[in-house]
Amino acid sequence: MIIRLTVAFILLGCSCEVCGQDKAGSGRAVSFDGVDDYVALGNIYDNLELPLTISAWIFLDPGGLGTIFTSQDNSHIYNGFHFYVIHTAIIIEYGDGLGTFSADFRRGKAGPVDNIFGKWVHVAAIMRGALDMDLFLNGVNIGGNYIGTSQFPMNSSSPLENAMIGFRSGTGLTYHFQGMMDELRIWNRPLSEDEIRDQMCRKLTGDEPGLIGYWDFNEPSGVVVTDRSPNHFDGVLRGSPQRVFSGAPIGDKSVSLYTDDWHESVLTMHDSLDNVRVTNVTGDPNGLHIYEVNKLPSQTGGLNLRTFKQPYFGVFVASDDQDNFFDVNYTFNDSAVCQLLTRTDNSVSSWSKGATTLPHVFQRKEFIKQLRDTTVKIDLGPDESPCVFTPRRLNPLRDTTGFEFFWQNGSRVSKFEVTDFGTYWLTVDDGCNTASDTLRISRVVVDDLQIPDVITPNGDLFNQFFEIDQRMVGGSVVVYNRWGKEVYHSSNYQNDWDGADLPSGVYFYRLNGGYCIDEKRGMLSIVR
Repeated sequence: MIIRLTVAFILLGCSCEVCGQDKAGSGRAVSFDGVDDYVALGNIYDNLELPLTISAWIFLDPGGLGTIFTSQDNSHIYNGFHFYVIHTAIIIEYGDGLGTFSADFRRGKAGPVDNIFGKWVHVAAIMRGALDMDLFLNGVNIGGNYIGTSQFPMNSSSPLENAMIGFRSGTGLTYHFQGMMDELRIWNRPLSEDEIRDQMCRKLTGDEPGLIGYWDFNEPSGVVVTDRSPNHFDGVLRGSPQRVFSGAPIGDKSVSLYTDDWHESVLTMHDSLDNVRVTNVTGDPNGLHIYEVNKLPSQTGGLNLRTFKQPYFGVFVASDDQDNFFDVNYTFNDSAVCQLLTRTDNSVSSWSKGATTLPHVFQRKEFIKQLRDTTVKIDLGPDESPCVFTPRRLNPLRDTTGFEFFWQNGSRVSKFEVTDFGTYWLTVDDGCNTASDTLRISRVVVDDLQIPDVITPNGDLFNQFFEIDQRMVGGSVVVYNRWGKEVYHSSNYQNDWDGADLPSGVYFYRLNGGYCIDEKRGMLSIVR
């Protein structure tokens, strides 16, 4: 087969700059609104011949349907091929280029499906000849019936027609795709059943034998959709398709098991020190996949990246129904992990705390391990004994992700408002690591001051002066008579007042000064 390597489609008015790539797991997908969204690829497959294989991950909106791919859009005759879905079937079909508006000029196959809306499913089609086609749903050949009556081979020589993703218009009708799409792949050879199962839950390198189109939609923004096959048939978003986080079960590598008897069946995946075992599969699934992502997830809500380590893993049940459960056992370096955090798929922004094992998991799950970290510490600050309390906020961890907080009063906040003297303690726990600290803020109380209540200023040097405790020397002293009149004042008292010329009697004092000493008041008798 000859594939045309020159792209006649020119990206006018479009920046070919791709704003990075989301390469963690399934990364991104494109969401089509079913009205006017599509990807224009240009005139790229005019010499396409059978055999060929096409596959994609799709998430159909309830009631949504339409074209996944067409190699010749808006042709006035049946030619090229198109791959699409309706409510009850997956359909692959080609045209022989000899006419239109009649089944005599087309040939295809329709495979029956049920309940494929509102969830990610993998669809694939193989065309070898007019009566040699296969359709797959989640790795299972679904059979089906041939449609059309042409006995001639596919014809693709229509140089004025363009390939499209998510849309086709022909024979007077238009078909838009409504939902999300990811990992669209085309080969110029028939894949085997084992190859379809082996590749459906893992990314490709782009240079696999026979790969002639590979759009993974992992650009976070921009209008360019990159073809990672050797042909580099990049496309352009038209309408208003949305870039979204993909929920398709895609990893860097995967293993699978398809069987008719799940009793005691076990699927295991090893990677260096990581070991994942899926057991106790219940229900009646067709197959089971474990996939591994060798990067940290692109959505990390709930993860403390200091303790959560790549890779992360996912399990996908290939089934026509939703009544399937399984257990996950995860070990690291031959020991149980401290904790697993989980989410359903990559479209979920935040991870939830799990356990060391995951029993009775419903249908699918992604999980990442947490390791113990002996460096986890918190510091509420040194103990204090201030004279005057200063309100403050305790903020012991800059990165609070994944931690639970337990304060002395039962509060669970990450930042604590301290409004009074007291003892404060905190324990933080992220499921694997704990750290604690205590802060005491104590008010200094001076209650042993020596202050005389009588002086005898008679010149004999005994009780001659009003000698207060040395801890208050340098402060202020004010003395009043019994009528409240100030009779003495010093702002820097040095234990040098002897009553001056005041007559004997009872007086009153007020003292201020010294470290953490409150104002003191009392009576003083002068005896001459």
